[in-house]
Amino acid sequence: MKTKNNVQKAILRSAAVVVSFVLISFTVSAQTFWKRLLENTGFSDIAMAMAAPADNDLSSEVPAETETFYYYTNEVEPAMELESWMTDDSRFATGFYYEEVADESLELEGWMMDETIFQSDEEEEAALQIEAWMVETQTWSI
Repeated sequence: MKTKNNVQKAILRSAAVVVSFVLISFTVSAQTFWKRLLENTGFSDIAMAMAAPADNDLSSEVPAETETFYYYTNEVEPAMELESWMTDDSRFATGFYYEEVADESLELEGWMMDETIFQSDEEEEAALQIEAWMVETQTWSI
């Protein structure tokens, strides 16, 4: 039993060493992984800016005497013209058929005239009462 436990411990230790070597090799090769991945996508400029050290100052590379000229022109599209094929009904099969529909006329039924359904027994509301908190100056800062 003791030999079996020692063999299992030795196998587990050697497996742990192998796994740790594999993980270390992955982390070493993964140091440039994100840089290579982002360079191959459409966001390569952004990726390079993010991968570059922050102490690089690119503003010194732009000359101070650079001038920018902007020219503004009014762009106008030509007017659309109606062509004969656009009004030809045989080209466009809509399949819509409109049918006039009329609602049935409303009728007055007996329960509609029964006032007990729509009115409560109490026809007058209770009188409003003023409570102490409603007139306290401290509550309302008056």
